[in-house]
Amino acid sequence: MKLTIPKNITELKQHLNDPLYKNSLFLMLSSVSIAGSGFFFWLIAARFYSTENVGLASAIISAMFLLSMLSLLGFDVALVRFIPKREDKNELINSCLTISFIFSLILAMIFVAGINIWSPSLIIIRENKISVLLFLIFTGAISLTSLQKGGIFVGFRRTEYSFIQTIATLGRLIALPFLVAFGSFGVFISFGIGPSFVSILGFFLISKVHSVYKPIPGIKKEVVNDIFHFSLGNYFARLFESLPASVLPIMVINILGAESSAYFYIAWAISGLLLAIPRFTSVSLLAEGSYNREELIRDTKRAAKFIFLLLGVAIIGIFLFGKYLLWIFGEEYARYSFEVLSILVLGSIPFAFNALYATIKRVENEVKPVILVYGSVAAITIVGSYFLMQTMGLVGIGYAWVIGNGVVTIGIGLKMIQRW
Repeated sequence: MKLTIPKNITELKQHLNDPLYKNSLFLMLSSVSIAGSGFFFWLIAARFYSTENVGLASAIISAMFLLSMLSLLGFDVALVRFIPKREDKNELINSCLTISFIFSLILAMIFVAGINIWSPSLIIIRENKISVLLFLIFTGAISLTSLQKGGIFVGFRRTEYSFIQTIATLGRLIALPFLVAFGSFGVFISFGIGPSFVSILGFFLISKVHSVYKPIPGIKKEVVNDIFHFSLGNYFARLFESLPASVLPIMVINILGAESSAYFYIAWAISGLLLAIPRFTSVSLLAEGSYNREELIRDTKRAAKFIFLLLGVAIIGIFLFGKYLLWIFGEEYARYSFEVLSILVLGSIPFAFNALYATIKRVENEVKPVILVYGSVAAITIVGSYFLMQTMGLVGIGYAWVIGNGVVTIGIGLKMIQRW
């Protein structure tokens, strides 16, 4: 099946009804909606709250997201991989949700107990029992929502429900102006309302796609034994994948200064929107490959065509209109961010090849190659950036990102040639 541009409404409907394309598009829409919701949330917060309150709340919320990400344990990928073929879907879903939720609470309690060590400026969390309780609940809710949106609904190939959950988080924008009296806790509570409500909504939506589902907490040992090796391997792969985004801004501010950090952050954020295309299409491909292993090669080719069509349009758009986009943030951003942005977006091409290869290996239940792919990209990018930015400035990071992904892509290509 060739991917062609739809010529009429009927053909467009056929493309949109194809599970591979439909699920990819809904995941991308969810990503864009989350970004838009976050933008307006902080815009409203800046309008009604003091800078100090916004700063404290943003740090607390960042801590919650970090702890919830660590608590997933790779179950989001495991759910996509194993939901299609397992008979004990209820036990699989409830075991993953239960373990992740409990682990998120443990991590949150450790964080609160040692907050004097990790982040003394956030000691405000321990001011009273209610703030501690809300921190625990919101962190657990984010973990549940992440597994529902990125694991369960993708595994059932019903990502429109992930999109519904994303839209439901817009309710937090309404609460924000009415909690100004609570200062930073007003921002914190407004934000936490979203995942708390959405996680409850998620259990109802799961019953819509799997009618016999009942949200009963429990851990089935046999299920955990079957998936834990796969989920743990993908857990480390996910950590490696997110490492450049976590480390590079810190390196930039330490080596090049705060201004360069701002220019880099905006360029990295915009280029990250392009990475959503191969990332979410690969997630959809994992679901399709898990349902029908025999069609994996065919679906991979279709996914590749879909990815590179969208990437081609996006990259050309960045080259033609990137400066105008950066002008929104200010003249300095258009001047100093555009060059590194132009290089970073080129890295999305080898990144897409690597993501597709990692997805194939996930379908084949091989986790070591996935860890090697993302670990190698992270290592080459971070080490390369450290040396190149000292002589080339911000563009050095762009070259390191392209080289890191490119070297891994070449390695994958050589391995596949050798295998054939």
